[in-house]
Amino acid sequence: MRDKGDFAPPEQRASTGLPLSVMLLSTLTIVDYLIVGGVFLDNESGVVAVCGPQQINARHP
Repeated sequence: MRDKGDFAPPEQRASTGLPLSVMLLSTLTIVDYLIVGGVFLDNESGVVAVCGPQQINARHP
């Protein structure tokens, strides 16, 4: 809101440096995250074993 004595016109040119910097840094961070995650997923030396629940026989003598 403007004051009563403020007759200056509103700013016509706004700086775009900060929003562009934030978007660029966010994009680079996401790309780095995906590259590092891809390197870990491409590691084929690790073996993954999935163990399901064992069935228990309810009829014991």
